[in-house]
Amino acid sequence: MLKEIKMLNITQLKVGDKVHYQPPCYGDKVWDNGIVKEIETKDNVWVVYSCDENWDRYMDYVSERTNLRDLKEGWR
Repeated sequence: MLKEIKMLNITQLKVGDKVHYQPPCYGDKVWDNGIVKEIETKDNVWVVYSCDENWDRYMDYVSERTNLRDLKEGWR
């Protein structure tokens, strides 16, 4: 059974939320998991995608500016 994937709502998004990056060019079989580090605007957030599996220390790692339209709620 496939888990329903919800689109992100910027008004409910907060620092520390788990998300996955999946722009249309990735298709359905590719994605990158991350954690929101900073909310910049209504369209962009800063997300940590790579932290050597030290997710509890994500704030210590470099984040990437990501357009909200390419993010989905939760990890896959």
